[in-house]
Amino acid sequence: MVSSFNKWFRLVGTPLFGLLIYLIIYYIDPRPYEQGGYTGPDAWQLFCFDILTTLVGAYLLSEISIWVTHWLNRPLPWEQKPLLRFVTQFLTLTVASVATIWVLIKLTTSLADPAYQLTELDELSIRQTFVFGSLMALCINGIHTGEYFFDRWRSLMIEAEQLKRESLEARYEALKHQLDPHFLFNNLNTLTYIVEEDPKQAVDFIEKLALVYRYVLQKREQPLVSLADELTLARSHLYLLEKRFGTSLCVDIRIADTYLNWRLPPLTIQMLLENAVKHNIINSVQPLSIRLHTNHAAQLLVSNNKQRRIVHPDPMPGQSSDQKDQPDGVGLRNIHNRYVLLGEHPPQIMDTSESFSVTLTLITP
Repeated sequence: MVSSFNKWFRLVGTPLFGLLIYLIIYYIDPRPYEQGGYTGPDAWQLFCFDILTTLVGAYLLSEISIWVTHWLNRPLPWEQKPLLRFVTQFLTLTVASVATIWVLIKLTTSLADPAYQLTELDELSIRQTFVFGSLMALCINGIHTGEYFFDRWRSLMIEAEQLKRESLEARYEALKHQLDPHFLFNNLNTLTYIVEEDPKQAVDFIEKLALVYRYVLQKREQPLVSLADELTLARSHLYLLEKRFGTSLCVDIRIADTYLNWRLPPLTIQMLLENAVKHNIINSVQPLSIRLHTNHAAQLLVSNNKQRRIVHPDPMPGQSSDQKDQPDGVGLRNIHNRYVLLGEHPPQIMDTSESFSVTLTLITP
């Protein structure tokens, strides 16, 4: 798709460049224009022919410049090897420009007067045309390349702002889940039973509940937190869940000490735990098993057996089609976008009929 800038530059900028080059050549060495047909009564026809040829040449060089840029974009994009791309584009465009100007000169000289013998001044003028024509092509290419980089910068800025907004939404969603009346009601209901049976456990339960809220309030604005901090929150959250579901919830945590100082976005594990509890049946007949463990590739795997409730699960790029179109999905998608915003590999989803797992990349401290 041709941009508005390219459209207007082709219509206005290219002919102006061509006329400017013609005037520069005339100004540098006007001697070729002071002899032959340029001094006779029909000189205007020759000047008009020169100007027409100049405009045609300018359009040809401009289109070749754009074509060379598009041709190199696929095999050698700027983002991968900028120096090699610059050298390749410069050499390719120079050769293409010289070849185009040579063909154009041959055609114009044969159309003007096939029997005409070039003088020394004519040859000098032709050499000047080669030099300034190639420079014009390079200048036009530089303008189009600059416009390309400006569009890329603008697109990246818009994308970054969008990802920032989504990151803020993710943090807000995490906070909202913790302040959700259902979350508070379930824990207070659990606390009621614990108080009657074991007051000491009730104190522990209140401390874990306070830790969860305090962590959310303190860490929600940070872009990254350590895995150790996330595990502290996860264990507190799991403590509350285990008191609520008893032996129906089984948790296996195997985290290598090597990765405790590695980082990830805050509240990530907590949202994955909420997702597992929210979307799966949990009872003594169908217990839910959740595993948190690291591997040698510096990744954290959070997985659970799958026994879906009839609710709308969180969609995320890479999930099965029965999850993508659900209207209430926010958590996993926001985790994905926060990793993208940080320039890291997004989480990997493995969704089968028996289990659901999310693989998170741990970020070096």
